[in-house]
Amino acid sequence: MTTFKIHTPETAPEKSRPILKDLNGKLGLVPNVLGALAESPAALKGWIDMKAAFDAGTLSATERKIVHLSVSYLNDCGYCMAVGTTLGEKEGVAKDIIADLREDRKLKDAKLEQLRQFTKAVMKRLGRPDQTDIDAFLKAGYTNAQVLEVILGVSLGIMGNYVNHIVQVPLDKAFEANKFEARRNDNRKSTAA
Repeated sequence: MTTFKIHTPETAPEKSRPILKDLNGKLGLVPNVLGALAESPAALKGWIDMKAAFDAGTLSATERKIVHLSVSYLNDCGYCMAVGTTLGEKEGVAKDIIADLREDRKLKDAKLEQLRQFTKAVMKRLGRPDQTDIDAFLKAGYTNAQVLEVILGVSLGIMGNYVNHIVQVPLDKAFEANKFEARRNDNRKSTAA
């Protein structure tokens, strides 16, 4: 098994160092997943740029967290569920919404539930939601631009989830209060030669 290093601003490759220093200044820490991503300055920059673009879109902080936690739940990424929960709490996302997302329960708000269902449809159908899924999302009050923003959020979530699955990133102390245990057995095995 390949061992990945969790980089700090001091140990990271040269091109990753300023990004990690900036993160440390803004967050007060470098989350382990981003320390792992720093091994590839291109991957780290890609994730940072994608996150900035997603945050600058038209979806609210609550809506972005619904996309993030729905993706992470479906990908069974305990690390991302813990981080997403902690950040959601800091961003003011309602506790009942976070609790429902952590349990994969229907959200009380019909529009937000439609966002959750659309995100799940994009994920489960590998980017090919049915036209009925798209129509229901638009009928709930979302726009064509927000269809694309959900795809952006799904892509961002998948990147973080997959890095965590491959690297097996240890959970940072800052997120331990919201630890999330994997809930399903994944019997998929690599068939790579």
